[in-house]
Amino acid sequence: MAKDKKKKKKDKEQQDYGVGTFSQLMGGSSETKSQKGKDKKTQKTVGISSGVQLGEQIDRSNDNLFLGTDYREVFIPERSWAEILEDVEHWTPLPFTHGIEMELIIADDNGDYPPGDEMVFRMKEIVKDAIKIMDQILYQGRADFLPVPDFIRQKVMARPWGRDDLEKGFAMDIRYKLPNDAEVDIDTFARDGNVTAVTYILELVTPPCEYAEELAYWASTLFLLAKNTLPNDLHIIASAINPATKEYMRGLTQADHSHIGSFDSDLEKIQAYCMIRNFLPHIIALTCNSPILNNQPTDVVKIVNNRITAPNCVRSLRLKSNTTMLSNNDPKHFIPYLTSGDDDAINHFLQVVQKASLEDARFQDVFPFTDWNTIEVRISDAQISICRRIGIALLIQALCYKAVKLLQNGVWVPDAGSETIAYNRKTSIERGLISLFRPQNLSREHLAKYDATFAEQYLGPEDQPVRYMTQAVQRMFFYLKDELKELGFLYSPFLKPVLQSVFGDVSYAKPPITEAEYQLSLYKYKLDNGEDPNILYDLIYFTIQYCQDPLNNPLTGTLTLPKEMRE
Repeated sequence: MAKDKKKKKKDKEQQDYGVGTFSQLMGGSSETKSQKGKDKKTQKTVGISSGVQLGEQIDRSNDNLFLGTDYREVFIPERSWAEILEDVEHWTPLPFTHGIEMELIIADDNGDYPPGDEMVFRMKEIVKDAIKIMDQILYQGRADFLPVPDFIRQKVMARPWGRDDLEKGFAMDIRYKLPNDAEVDIDTFARDGNVTAVTYILELVTPPCEYAEELAYWASTLFLLAKNTLPNDLHIIASAINPATKEYMRGLTQADHSHIGSFDSDLEKIQAYCMIRNFLPHIIALTCNSPILNNQPTDVVKIVNNRITAPNCVRSLRLKSNTTMLSNNDPKHFIPYLTSGDDDAINHFLQVVQKASLEDARFQDVFPFTDWNTIEVRISDAQISICRRIGIALLIQALCYKAVKLLQNGVWVPDAGSETIAYNRKTSIERGLISLFRPQNLSREHLAKYDATFAEQYLGPEDQPVRYMTQAVQRMFFYLKDELKELGFLYSPFLKPVLQSVFGDVSYAKPPITEAEYQLSLYKYKLDNGEDPNILYDLIYFTIQYCQDPLNNPLTGTLTLPKEMRE
């Protein structure tokens, strides 16, 4: 099965577009990545989307946050994770390789961090156990883990081993095969090497994956590995900030970092970076997940007409406070738009972000110059569920794919401008999807010179301009609809909760809603019922609940979509 699947993966053709001039974009090979994507999807799109059924029409006419018309319930065929994992022939190919670094809180029953000196010894023992169990999973099988698909096992090129790392300490390494038959060693299970503070963050790193289900398998397996190896007095907690921590501590917040690779040229990679950069506020609004510190949010949690508005509750305390390991909100020094990946472009990037070297400059929202020739996206808060993590990965993949399609059609990815991106970045951090969307010195006419479709969807039509971030995110999905359908992502169970965030329906609250609002709703529920509003134990429980089954997530309910997304 694995060999047959490998044959379906076409060899990538190197394309030399040249760099820097519009006329050079018109070149390239006759078979584009876009076409290759279509070829890969032809066999599977019919089988996947044919089972999707429409239900009742949902009236959204009286809610001005919803764009689009003719909203209907969308019922996606449900299969168990075990069935999906076994059905390798119908996995969802990714246009680019994708790996995720997932940072997890390690804390005791009270949410306190174990002493750093003690954790030096304990972490080494935890990693030793992880190596032993991972080896059993791969080569013997374990009753508490699903069987490893042959396709994945055959990409593991050596038995898991331990390695002493100067920054990470003792780490579990896995050697993994890439699509071009090269091999890469991944520190899959170790402490976060960037943390120099009082304690450790556990960092789980998936290998670079070619399929959505492959990525979900590794993310879920590594989470379960952490659950199995941690001693009884310690817990893993999936949130961008430990809600029981008394105050923000530098270096002790948790994120999901994506690495996207296997671009056919530097220019493809740079244009994909520019596309992600345009939509950073939108990604932030969808991934905010750190609204509680010292066991309370920053304001009263208000619920109006079943919508968790909480207007003065900061949605991402991680991003609000973390000003040294990410980009900032100063448009003059925000990561710049680029038209090439050469030395001049690198020097321009360093000059704008005011860093002396690429090593110093790598702590940005999105960074296109990694040592592994990937784009690293660092902006996302750590999510509670594996499902949402994979859904955000599919969104980032679609943005990159859209950029490459534009490039192959001789169109530059438009530049929304650092002023607009930085301004809406700040407001999205504060208020998430309910924040106002405000263009800054950016006209529709300017954007339309490059791409009229982008201009209309990014800013909205002249008679219906985008006013709220939730509308901006809906229009982002309108903009990507064809790519989401072409890649087989639109009706993926992984993308479902991300789409529900802005299109509905969530069983217990009206959209817009993310995992940040989910945390706030837990807090509010406990408060209203006379309970201690500490949500730490809920997060400990749900971290395990939502990693054992990567289809499971907090945003329960039925997806609804307007016809603008369905047709």
